[in-house]
Amino acid sequence: MTEPVEHEVMTLATPYALHAVDDGEVERHLADAPPQVARQFAEEVVAVREAMARASAATAVEPPAELRARILAAIAPAQVQPLRPKRWRTAALAAAAAVIVAAGGVGIGIALRPAAPPPTTAQQVFAAPDVRTVSGPIPTGGTATVVFSKKRNAGVLVMNNVAPPAAGTVYQMWLLRDNGPESAGTMDQAAVAPSTTAVLPDLGDATALAFTVEPGKGSSTPTTPIFAELPLT
Repeated sequence: MTEPVEHEVMTLATPYALHAVDDGEVERHLADAPPQVARQFAEEVVAVREAMARASAATAVEPPAELRARILAAIAPAQVQPLRPKRWRTAALAAAAAVIVAAGGVGIGIALRPAAPPPTTAQQVFAAPDVRTVSGPIPTGGTATVVFSKKRNAGVLVMNNVAPPAAGTVYQMWLLRDNGPESAGTMDQAAVAPSTTAVLPDLGDATALAFTVEPGKGSSTPTTPIFAELPLT
């Protein structure tokens, strides 16, 4: 991957990848940027979209176990009804559909296609009417971006080109509330990649997302100074 470079258009890479800014405006800025910046911008956009695809897949919900039984019950009558000369084709197709379902097939005909699984948390946040995006630099390099919705009570954190924490420590995220900070999870060395994502549930009345470095597997309250903070208001 191209080494990170400093250029103001790079702060727009993550919002651009998430369709959270005006594409035309960003592309006008990008047209004036040096070729090296344009290449890194494109790489970061691809990395963010791939990371969000992984996050979406990781939070996807499998269809309910009883769906197969409901489909079999729906097509069973077509198998036991008396056959009429002009209906043999319809009945044969219904029987074939039953065989496919019993064998674990994924296609059972347009009329009996199962409903799509419910949207993931990330998809709900991106589609929310009040979705907002806030981004900021990490002092040791890289950027952190939060896409969040208070209506959906959740957010998605995207970190790009952030160096992993030192051995024996973790990055810990904190939701800053009126009654004090509340842990929103940790990231160890293995969890921090060139593009890292995390879902942030239960935003509630949090006014900001903050980051600290904590020893071991994390702390119940911050033990080191906050090194980065993103507003959630």
